[in-house]
Amino acid sequence: MLREFIPVLFSIGMALAVALGAIAVALILGKVGSRNRGKDLAYECGKDPIGTGSARFSVKFYLVAMIFILFDIEVIFMYPWAVSLLGFQQSGLGWQVFGLMLVFVLLVEVGHLYAYKKGVFDWNKRG
Repeated sequence: MLREFIPVLFSIGMALAVALGAIAVALILGKVGSRNRGKDLAYECGKDPIGTGSARFSVKFYLVAMIFILFDIEVIFMYPWAVSLLGFQQSGLGWQVFGLMLVFVLLVEVGHLYAYKKGVFDWNKRG
């Protein structure tokens, strides 16, 4: 019975060896070279970090993030549906599945209209 666990133990040993080896290489090679304040700063897309790390974000940032999630979920659900719609049509469930997706799209569009009424898509407005 112990022989059945040998591949599992081997895999765990290899994973530990790779992880510890990567840490050891980083510690050895990470000390090489000159260190200065510029190299130790956090990289912010080419900009020097200014201010504290806990800066407050505008509510607009979170609204844009939620709208992105809304579009993302819509695409995630519609792509497999579109791929499998032909199979549903051949089994006789095509119109039912199409109706369910139509209800889903209408609900998502209600979210879009709500966001539009709130002015989320007005990029020139300060907020």
